[in-house]
Amino acid sequence: MAELNPQQREAVETGEGHVLVLAGAGSGKTRVLTERIAYLIREEKVSPERILAFTFTNKAAGEMKGRVERLLKIGGIPIWIGTFHATGVRILRREAKHIGFRNNFAIFDEDDSKQLIKNCIKKQGWGLDEHPIYLFRSRISRWKNSLVTPEESLEQASDPLMERSAIIYAAYSKGLRKCNAFDFDDLITRVVELFTAHPKIKERYSRQFLHVLVDEFQDTNTIQMVMIDSLASRHGNLFVVGDEDQAIYGWRGATVDNILQFDSVYDGTTVIRLEENYRSTNNILDAANNLIAFNEGRKGKTLFSRKGKGELPKIAFTEDEIEEAVLVRDAIAKNIRDGYRRSEIAVLYRTHAQSRALENAFRRGSLPYQIIGGVRFYERREIKDLLGYLKLINNPSDDVSFRRVLNVPRRGIGAVTLAAIENAAAERSLLLSLRSEGTIDLLPRAQQERAAEFSKMISRFQLMAKKEPVYDLLKEVIEKTGYRDYLLEDGKTAETRLENIEELLVETQRFSSDLENPLLGGFLEEIALISDIDGIKSEETVALMTLHNSKGLEYRSIIITGLDEGLLPHYSSMDSQEELEEERRLFYVGMTRAKERLHLFTAANRMRFGSWTGNSPSRFISEIPERLLDKIGRAGIADLGTDLFSDAGNREAVSVPSKNRFRAGMVVEHPTYGVGTIKKVEGSGNEMKVSVTFPGKGVKKFLANYAPFTFRR
Repeated sequence: MAELNPQQREAVETGEGHVLVLAGAGSGKTRVLTERIAYLIREEKVSPERILAFTFTNKAAGEMKGRVERLLKIGGIPIWIGTFHATGVRILRREAKHIGFRNNFAIFDEDDSKQLIKNCIKKQGWGLDEHPIYLFRSRISRWKNSLVTPEESLEQASDPLMERSAIIYAAYSKGLRKCNAFDFDDLITRVVELFTAHPKIKERYSRQFLHVLVDEFQDTNTIQMVMIDSLASRHGNLFVVGDEDQAIYGWRGATVDNILQFDSVYDGTTVIRLEENYRSTNNILDAANNLIAFNEGRKGKTLFSRKGKGELPKIAFTEDEIEEAVLVRDAIAKNIRDGYRRSEIAVLYRTHAQSRALENAFRRGSLPYQIIGGVRFYERREIKDLLGYLKLINNPSDDVSFRRVLNVPRRGIGAVTLAAIENAAAERSLLLSLRSEGTIDLLPRAQQERAAEFSKMISRFQLMAKKEPVYDLLKEVIEKTGYRDYLLEDGKTAETRLENIEELLVETQRFSSDLENPLLGGFLEEIALISDIDGIKSEETVALMTLHNSKGLEYRSIIITGLDEGLLPHYSSMDSQEELEEERRLFYVGMTRAKERLHLFTAANRMRFGSWTGNSPSRFISEIPERLLDKIGRAGIADLGTDLFSDAGNREAVSVPSKNRFRAGMVVEHPTYGVGTIKKVEGSGNEMKVSVTFPGKGVKKFLANYAPFTFRR
């Protein structure tokens, strides 16, 4: 307690009633929560089982309970600390019988729920192609979280698709009950249903909990707020901690209005602001403060630090995403030369697909890294599926790839058919065995035609691979297998996975731009050589993650890439002021992860859906005063010659003509051939070709639009 600042102490020791703690980034909110719980038990003599605390992760709950026990020097304290779902389970285990379930109910995960919905669709006699599972699952979830019953959803149905969704909702709910199961939504909505149907049970729990505390309050949604209000209704001692400036989960249902309107909903609320930041230097905080001040939806606070001014955040404009990745790698190298450990550095981006260019640059520079909250680009399921096809096409004896792709996308060739092929194969490869008439005849009649068609499709791909560039081959594989439609079956992951396969196409297009040898074998060899470095085992790695995944973390040095209009802020947020403000909060979260150094990067050109698109710098850059940014060039030493603030003020994406990017005499660096000089530029538009002389390697030709160059000066 002695080390708390005055505002933290006020929050810990505030008496009963409603308390809203606006805790800025790095202001010690977790410490305030744990000290508050310990204070209630030690000083106010509140029995531990009369305290309920909500967290957003099981890990956070465990850490909080451990801290409280260390503060009190007592183990096994019976405090209710957990996530909303964990708390819901705890209540439902006791009370499920009151809403028609047995207390030993099962909890269905996402796959279980989808399987049940699939069965409901089949029982209706409807085709899965016209009735995507993800669509029904999404609508059912929205209905549940709005406390709309199956009967009400049918009454509200305004079109045939909504009516069918309501029918599946009813069947799904009936199926859950038959299975004595709750899905994840139920773990909160069923508690609210329980309290509504049985006021005496609600009264019992609200009487039990003398104090209710909520962490990360800005991330709560409507149904969670109903649950919180119910549990705190008797005593009215509700203590919430959050930061409206870090509300970045509106896309998954969180409601920032819960924190913005808290003191209006609950009269007499005590509002306390924690503005002293213990993480960052003041130049970083000043830049972040100026940025977030552009948001209208906030309570308002200004962070400050006692750690001194520190370095100015650095901003670099790059020619394209390849140069951006190389300069990011160079910035990391400079940090390491200055004494930073790799584990003290993180690179942040808006979407997972952006990691491709970064990973390629890091592998080529032998820089160990790890993906946080995701998997490495070439280890992602959709990338491995498509590479599985390419590997099988290149090497028909690759049984591992055969097993991976035989029924992906689903084509009705299941485990029974695969077992029959394996039994017939003996010493032959599985693909060769499948091509044998004897094997086809052994298969069940329904599978014979499908298996034969799969074999013929691979044969056609093999013929194409002998003469066509790998980019064209991959496009054909994606189209003929229906892989995009396959990814669309899962609405929650479809956008990210589609972005990833577009990035793989970009990578094959980069390879195919080298007109010397654009065929499949060379591409797979390059991927294999690059991927060897992935096997490095080291605790000292640079972290790569999305801005969303960075929340709650901190690093000595933070690098944020992709500060382009359409990327951050994301193009999907452009038509909504609320969503645009959430994008600004996302950038703010990324900035405030930095303790000492902050690097910002934007690129004038990015490859998207197979072609270069011009980008203007993010509007967010111009919202940071010029005096608070240090404009840098390559590796932090040379000026890029870009007028930072005139560019940042341009809101329209501008295409950069190839004539302005490529000129005879320019020095470029190719990831494979090294440094070279442009000898000749011929043609125009998409047909423009560039001839480059590389010492010791001769003249190489590239398609200008897809040339993977870093420009030297």
